[in-house]
This record gives sequence, structure tokens and C-alpha cells, in this order.
Amino acid sequence: MCRYIQSKQVVQSKIDDEVVMMDIESGFYFGLNSVASIIWELLKDGKTVDELADYLITEYDVNREQCLDETDILIKKMLDLKVIRCLEDK
Repeated sequence: MCRYIQSKQVVQSKIDDEVVMMDIESGFYFGLNSVASIIWELLKDGKTVDELADYLITEYDVNREQCLDETDILIKKMLDLKVIRCLEDK
């Protein structure tokens, strides 16, 4: 199981409750909505998808299955964009 952590090649700025990010290597930039911004913040210290979902279901009215599914989709997109990386648990 992976613990996901932010990539160091990303610069970010918080605007209200959203985050705007830019990948330094590619120059690609994008924004995160309020929930994705919370996930991004949690990824500073490295979290599993389960840990992220555990936190989110305490903050939002969402069932665990839906939360896990949607969090997993976001994590996969972030991995594809190389803004996070996987730290293998040992």
C-alpha cells in the first residue's frame, strides 16, 4: 500500500479555499477545488487513500465507499500529472 506525498517540483499558492499549482518541470498549471485542496494539504506529510478518506468522511456528508472511489480517482490524476509520488510502505 502506498503513502502518497507531494512532489517537490510543484509550486503552489492558496486563493481563498482553493489551491493553484504549477509543475516547475513542465510549466503545466492547474487549480484544485476546496476538497482537492484539503487532500493536497494532507499529502504534505504522506497519507494513504484510506487515511485521506477517514479524514474526509468526518468533515463531509459522504459515505466511505463513495469517498474512497472519488479520492482514488483524484490520487490517480495527481500521479499521472506527477504532482505526487508513492512512498512504498515497508
